[in-house]
Amino acid sequence: MISPRRLLPLPLLLLALAGAGCGDERTAQDVESGGTEAATTAEGTSTAATTTEAAPTSTESGSGASASAEVKTLADGVGDDLKTAPTIKSPSGTPPSSLVSEDIVEGKGTPAKLNDNVEVRYTLVNWGGDDSPVDSSWTRSPNSTSFPLEEGGLIEGWIKGVPGMKPGGRRLLVVPAAQGYGDQGTPDGSVPPGGTLIFVIDLVKAS
Repeated sequence: MISPRRLLPLPLLLLALAGAGCGDERTAQDVESGGTEAATTAEGTSTAATTTEAAPTSTESGSGASASAEVKTLADGVGDDLKTAPTIKSPSGTPPSSLVSEDIVEGKGTPAKLNDNVEVRYTLVNWGGDDSPVDSSWTRSPNSTSFPLEEGGLIEGWIKGVPGMKPGGRRLLVVPAAQGYGDQGTPDGSVPPGGTLIFVIDLVKAS
């Protein structure tokens, strides 16, 4: 199993988990309890659009307009039903060289921030792969996972790409190797050296 914490040394991981906060929770259920307005949001009226709440991202450097088009096509095909696993059709073209963040569903409520404890569902696919998930929380029971959103505890692509997500939201992240698993890839070979990562992340809650 691959996870965003794969590169975290075990002692640091245990320390991070022990220090997880337990403040007020902002859940996807809270979003749904808002009635018609929340239900409309959950159904994805917010179409794929570059988020303005996360750290600055880019689709333009290195790979130009072709990469932007690939990412747009990728985002359009993900799906906005948060009750089902996303569909990720891995592009075959040159990937963007900078982190790309696209909101598929915006969510509602207070955005997640660094040092929050977050609960997410996620799927990971390799750019240029065969569309088979490298890892997906959707294949496990329970189908979500929780961890602190802390620097040193996650790959940089998550540290820069997850803040700003709102509970009940779904976000696409395209993570270049420098902000993912680097030139070494993963020990089991499921992410190749220098691999670009495609994550679709659903934020269940943040506290």
